[in-house]
Amino acid sequence: MLGNRSAVPARLGALLCLIAALSASGTSELLAQQDTAPRSNDTAFRDLDKTGGLKASGAFPFDYQHLAFRGPGSDSVQLWAVASVHAGRVRGVFDGGWRYSLGLRFDLFERDSLVASELRRFEHVLNREVPHEISDGFPLQAAVKVPPGDYTYRIEIVDYNWSEGRSTNTKSGDLTVPEFDITRPLVSSIAIAADSGGTWEPAPGVALKLNAARIVRKRSRPYVYFEVYGLTPGGEYRGEVKLRSTWVSRGKGERFAGAYQPFQMQYRGTAPSDADTPVRTTLRLDMRRTEPGPFEITVRIVDLSTGFSSPVRHARLRVQERDRRRPTLTIIEVAEPANTEETP
Repeated sequence: MLGNRSAVPARLGALLCLIAALSASGTSELLAQQDTAPRSNDTAFRDLDKTGGLKASGAFPFDYQHLAFRGPGSDSVQLWAVASVHAGRVRGVFDGGWRYSLGLRFDLFERDSLVASELRRFEHVLNREVPHEISDGFPLQAAVKVPPGDYTYRIEIVDYNWSEGRSTNTKSGDLTVPEFDITRPLVSSIAIAADSGGTWEPAPGVALKLNAARIVRKRSRPYVYFEVYGLTPGGEYRGEVKLRSTWVSRGKGERFAGAYQPFQMQYRGTAPSDADTPVRTTLRLDMRRTEPGPFEITVRIVDLSTGFSSPVRHARLRVQERDRRRPTLTIIEVAEPANTEETP
């Protein structure tokens, strides 16, 4: 992901200071609580996670994914479409710096009828033109509020530096917006962000740069954000976060030399006294013990007042070696013009 000059705010929701990875040798307390929460809706979350890292080809490639969080109402879901546009394939215009102007329109249909739509446009100004071979992504995101159910989505990305829509790329498909049954602990989608600030603001005081491709560099410290619902108001809870390798041999003599669980941590907290206020969690992963390859993050929360635990939430990511040959690109400015449109 391309860096920008924005700093991550000091106050990041319920920022966890337990950043250091706990030893995988078992010195930390293991969760013995059985997962007794309902699992009927877990498939929908897993299907959303599978959209991560999918590429849309065309005029310019982009990676995209969907994230679901509980909306302000009991029957409302905040559904995000997140994209990372391959920077070397879009057009820059010099205007006191190299300006890249992109927009993302997110449409949701139900039985061929448009039920929700949002358009967001972003301006990125860099200190130099992006070389064609650079595939790092300009992050874009848009959100709609809809009830749980089955929908058809359409993600349209426009390069505004070409006139009359001459450079547009579209991806569409089907998805299920999951239900948020908060009678017991429940974890939202897991968002993965680069190790710098950005324009995605899921909650007050949180500003992250989402990584739709979920590709992180070895020895980086990417951010992870998720929300927890259904905890006992004012009660204590316990969380467990793990990073695990999902590498599988293809039968060609490969050998995985890294740690299969290079990061794990446990922590405790107190839920808000207001039952409608989720626990918003932002933490950083320590990637120093990882090797290049596929991994997954797992999150589970235990309500210590009731003994109930949430279903385990999963999010996939891929670790790559840092490419030291790439030129340094600095984003001077990131702005969102006021021409955002939304259809209720």
